[in-house]
Amino acid sequence: MPDPTGFGTSVLRLVDAAGAACARLGDVLVAAIAAMLCFEVVARYLFNSPTIWAQDVAIAFQVWFTYLGMAYVLRQRQLIRITALLALAGPASRRLADGFALLVILGFSLIAVIYGWDIVAESIRLGRRQPTMLELPNWIVELPVVVGFALLALQALAELIRLPFAPAPEFSPTGEQT
Repeated sequence: MPDPTGFGTSVLRLVDAAGAACARLGDVLVAAIAAMLCFEVVARYLFNSPTIWAQDVAIAFQVWFTYLGMAYVLRQRQLIRITALLALAGPASRRLADGFALLVILGFSLIAVIYGWDIVAESIRLGRRQPTMLELPNWIVELPVVVGFALLALQALAELIRLPFAPAPEFSPTGEQT
């Protein structure tokens, strides 16, 4: 792809790589969740000795992997979208709709980062904790919202930069992207 803006394709690749690395980390977190919950089942039902940590840590990992994967999903164009009318539209209309969607994603992501950071900072300042036996600090499950939406904002910006130079998205009448 030619360098469309002087911004540098290496920076765009870096954004893509960060999203892909976070998605791979998400894969590891899913495997860790499965292992923790299997351990919890064995400890609880075979040894009658449940853990106080497995469920809380598994939930925290689930929140992390969910938000860490958003940028990768956007880059792969796998976000949910309604394409019934887009399949009938011309290339310019499809590109315009794609640009509008990316702007909405970017705007919402920036708002989520700003307000999310305020919530994380307040949780740290007040020392808020989960109401469970483990009492994990709240910021552990609030921070992935900020990180995930920051990555999503960067990926949306990268996709907006690429948009004028990429072919218009193609959709089949069944709604599947081709």
